[in-house]
Amino acid sequence: MSILLRNLSLLVGITLAVPAFGNCLTANETKQGVLLTRETPFYSVFYKPNGPGLTEQRLVERDGSLQPVSAVYLHPLLVEKRVSASGTHELKYANAIALDDLPQKKNWQSDTTLFINGKKSVSGTTFMKFDGLGEETIASCSYKVWAINSRLELTELPPIIFEQYYSPELHLVLRSVRLSASNQPLSEVRFDRFQIGWGN
Repeated sequence: MSILLRNLSLLVGITLAVPAFGNCLTANETKQGVLLTRETPFYSVFYKPNGPGLTEQRLVERDGSLQPVSAVYLHPLLVEKRVSASGTHELKYANAIALDDLPQKKNWQSDTTLFINGKKSVSGTTFMKFDGLGEETIASCSYKVWAINSRLELTELPPIIFEQYYSPELHLVLRSVRLSASNQPLSEVRFDRFQIGWGN
């Protein structure tokens, strides 16, 4: 079960790119794809817009090596599928993906089913709650963000909870904090720099 939990945690982050010297990231530039990097411990994720959602390529340092992960998001706040060395994990949502007006609605939820390598595993509910407005800084550039509490509750498993800091202008999550069941921080991804464009 611990392996399943570790894999599920990935559900809720390559290539060379062109640096953006002296400029802050703009909404138009994100259409070319954006590489976000944390230096220590190393973590690098490349996001590319895909309709209302995103595709993702990620490099994560684990046990002294870099491991690739790819993913598809229905919305930058909501992952649909993630592929890693441990297999393919996919979440299916019963409700329409309506997250762009969370500051007005305050909440969104959906019945959710997890599939592992194409086979139905467990079911439960995904919850999204708007927690307020804020700012995030990457490479001396500040961006307005929504603080969104996301919670995935699947049968017989502990909840997977994140506080996500989402820029509606850039259409990107700029910081995420993994929380315990009592809402205490467990880990955090905060980026040091960004680069623009596809690599080779």
